[in-house]
Amino acid sequence: MKKALDKHGLYGFLTLYFLFQFFILLFSESAYGYGGADNIGHYQIARYAFKYPELFLDLWGKPVLTTLMAPFALFGFAGARFFNVLAALVTLWLTARISDRLYPGSGLFAAIILAFTPVFFHLVPSCLTEILFACVLAAAVYLFLHDRFDLSAAVLSFIPYVRSEGIILLPIFAVALLLKRSPRSLLVLALGTLLLSVIGLFVFGDLFWLISHSPYSLGASFYGSGSLFHFIRERNDIFGWPLVWLTVAGLLFWIYDVLKGFSLRKLETLSFILIAGSWISYFAAHSYVWWQGMGASLGLTRVMGGIAPMVVLTAMALYKPASRLLPQKNGLLALFGGVALLQAVIFFRDQKILLKADPTEQLVKKSTDFIRFNEEGKKVFYFNPLVIHYLELDPYDTKQCNWWVSDKQQPSNVMEWGDLLVWDAHFGPNEGEVPLENLEKDPYLKKVRSFYPVERITVLGGYDYSIHIYKKSPNKGDSIEVAGHFAKNFTFEGVDDPRVIEADSVKAWRIDESQEYGPTLVVNAGEIELFEILEVTVDLNYKPEEMLDKDEVYLVFSIDGDGKNLRYESIDLAAPQGGWKQQQLVSRMSAAISETAQVKVYVWNLKRKKLLMESLKVNINSY
Repeated sequence: MKKALDKHGLYGFLTLYFLFQFFILLFSESAYGYGGADNIGHYQIARYAFKYPELFLDLWGKPVLTTLMAPFALFGFAGARFFNVLAALVTLWLTARISDRLYPGSGLFAAIILAFTPVFFHLVPSCLTEILFACVLAAAVYLFLHDRFDLSAAVLSFIPYVRSEGIILLPIFAVALLLKRSPRSLLVLALGTLLLSVIGLFVFGDLFWLISHSPYSLGASFYGSGSLFHFIRERNDIFGWPLVWLTVAGLLFWIYDVLKGFSLRKLETLSFILIAGSWISYFAAHSYVWWQGMGASLGLTRVMGGIAPMVVLTAMALYKPASRLLPQKNGLLALFGGVALLQAVIFFRDQKILLKADPTEQLVKKSTDFIRFNEEGKKVFYFNPLVIHYLELDPYDTKQCNWWVSDKQQPSNVMEWGDLLVWDAHFGPNEGEVPLENLEKDPYLKKVRSFYPVERITVLGGYDYSIHIYKKSPNKGDSIEVAGHFAKNFTFEGVDDPRVIEADSVKAWRIDESQEYGPTLVVNAGEIELFEILEVTVDLNYKPEEMLDKDEVYLVFSIDGDGKNLRYESIDLAAPQGGWKQQQLVSRMSAAISETAQVKVYVWNLKRKKLLMESLKVNINSY
């Protein structure tokens, strides 16, 4: 009776979770989702794999994911994401069954905690690899614990072709198989690699294509590096703090339980090697490569979604001592039911469910709408895969489009007259290795339109996000004409104020320790002709009366509207004492602001230093 109730409870929860994730899938406006452009990249590979069969062996796309997702992707982006929802449900079921196998009665709690683990939840309605990775790993552990060693090894042998770092799990399972005295299964661990190697031999004529075609390098990555403790610091946002604390306690108890009456072949030891060993090795490996800046690691926290089931199962190790201390069923239900409920409550309190597209994605959509209505039928060179996704073009048909440009110094050399190039500030200078200056200097690229967000968005490499569309044209010319101009100048001639003094034959405003802010130049948006883009140039002429160190005084430009700050930029005025100095701040942004908004420019004297301000000018072009 109890088993039947547990079973019904689990299937009831899985049904509700499926409906919830399906709702998100249907009503989310974001194509990026939790995974950015990688989300689109995996979908496009799966979507066109039947048309271009070599895509099934694309190592970046991951052959196992592509093969399983491809039939679903034929029904579009939603179909591909639906595959991941199904894989997540299987993962939850497997996690519950493993937990019940190790700690009878704990399965439903394990499923609920995993379901609302932030990194897992956000990945479910996506096309990314982490959910399938989690599913394959859980399946291999499940089969091993049910003494299906050959099948467990066969399933795990394909995990490097779901996510490349899965290869570090093979030695862990090899140790467990040796302890179970199943040497034949060790050979089965090579099945996935052998099968794909043979297939590649017929396709590429290269038995070692898994190495020669690898898209990754163990050398330095242009993505940079970070702290060795990056993922530890992000632990609460990745797993949720209830699970973090439960995992720490579960891991400590499990270690104690393994060491007590230690035996390499008892269930506690083998399950610890498989479950705790897998996620700790994976976690440590990702921490190391991000610290060293290797393997194209970007330090993305989402990669931890692949080991989320193993982390939850480690946390559930506490169920065993709790069942001894709380022999009454109600006490055990209250404790773990409370933890599961807390995990869900904290998730909904701290996490944002992504239904709306973020500002960068909205800008991509706006740029592709412009192309669709003004440049229909032109070949498009692009850097961001989302461009082609919104244009609904076949990314592998080079007559329609081309990903990146081979000539990075003068891109027009690889374009035909009339072709378009869509440059964005994230992919263009980073993955594409084409800085905006190269396009501006190209004699045959004419800028057709630029797109900026209202708020300032800084992306990889420190670039302010923007999108620019260029067309190859024999006449570069001035492609974008200024439609509106506004200028305002703050000077202090004739100003009757005790803080205005004469210095070096000019009138200047003296800022000292009594003032945190200098005079504010205010422009009402209603005074400006608002078209599509605003280009704001601020010029300040100032003279430090004492040494201005870094982070002490700033020139600030901001826009406030509708009760909130829409844009904020500042530039440091650090300078030695004496002599007049000039500082300029230039900002470009969308003109999509209300006429009641206010542009404000001022000096922020953060550390109460002494300086003179002779003039403050603002020029605003709208086009």
